Amino acid sequence: MIRRAWLLVAIWLFLGAGLQIVRGDDRKPTVILVSFDGWRWDYESRYSAPNLHRLIARGVSAELIPSYPSKTFPNHYTIVTGLYPGHHGIVANSIKDPATGRRLTMSNTREVRDPMWWGGEPIWVTLQHASQVTAAMFWPGTEAPIKGVLPDFWVPFDERMPGNTRVDRVLAWLDLPADKRPTFLTLYLNDVDGAGHSNGPNSMEVRNAVRRADSYLGRLMNGLQRRGLTDRVNVVAVSDHGMAETSLDRVVVLDDYISLDDVEVVDINPTLGLFPKAGREEAVYTALARANSRLKVYKRAETPANWHYRDHPRIPPIVGVVDEGWQLLVRSTLNERRILRMTGPRGEHGYDPSIARSMHGIFVAAGPAFKSGVTIPAFENINIYDTLLQVMGVMPAANDGDMAFAKNVLR
Repeated sequence: MIRRAWLLVAIWLFLGAGLQIVRGDDRKPTVILVSFDGWRWDYESRYSAPNLHRLIARGVSAELIPSYPSKTFPNHYTIVTGLYPGHHGIVANSIKDPATGRRLTMSNTREVRDPMWWGGEPIWVTLQHASQVTAAMFWPGTEAPIKGVLPDFWVPFDERMPGNTRVDRVLAWLDLPADKRPTFLTLYLNDVDGAGHSNGPNSMEVRNAVRRADSYLGRLMNGLQRRGLTDRVNVVAVSDHGMAETSLDRVVVLDDYISLDDVEVVDINPTLGLFPKAGREEAVYTALARANSRLKVYKRAETPANWHYRDHPRIPPIVGVVDEGWQLLVRSTLNERRILRMTGPRGEHGYDPSIARSMHGIFVAAGPAFKSGVTIPAFENINIYDTLLQVMGVMPAANDGDMAFAKNVLR
């Protein structure tokens, strides 16, 4: 173990040494991490996104493989911790903590701001321990004092805040005096995800949302240019997951196979998380395991090894996922959607990213620390945390990423 630790330090020093050549000004290495929620890997080529295309041309790009489950909260937090969801504890968008009986959902502000949910060490905490200033224009986890630390600047999530306003807030933080100016900033944009859920990834609405989101990126890049920061600030654009088209013609109905009285349904569609009532675990598992060929169901200890989804106690005893493009609903929800005539194409994510390429997102990074005009093979999002900290010259906390990955993208 000691030998491995010294090896990691040696790799760190070797890779970090190569970054010194890009620090020839008085501004500390700075990163803006931009999330385009729900931006599928092929949207840039399918729809018009000229600003992202320009960023790609002068930087490094790749398909980004999300962790399982390919949902918003788990993967945003994986990106900033380098830990799989099964290790940091944000194991779904809707979670039950068995030890306390409490539930976390994305809209439950009280729980979202409780640090007990957020394991690992997110990058803003790592950086503030190294006396750097951080700022968050939305990001899952930034509203909770994780390890007693909040970003120096942060904004409560407000879905109604326009994208241009979000961008302008980030640029305003960069205008602060040097002793208050952040070196790490997040920017979260959710237009594309919302359009994908409501209308499906092949829709005109998604095309329009891609254009809007790309215009926000253009506003950011123009703001950096006006400040003379284009070649001094690193911009890293990512997405948490992609999107698959669904239809009410492709639905597995959960209560066609089990009684809902036998379980507590914590997570559903297209993933499944069940806490069976006492004494009903084996019966529920057996019923679902042979229920429908489109539904894959596992006991927690038997989930696919590549999910890294066995260890955390918040992972339900029975988990599952339907095939790409299918949905998993209870009968009442299906009936409600039919009554409301929600029968047209819609979109979902959460599917197994090792099987469904539609779940892959994007990684684009440009700036003084990154190679230029390079496309690399698809990689797992656990590697971003280490890479960003190498740009910042700060040692990362323990995580699941490969510290040597950074050599693929950094100068």
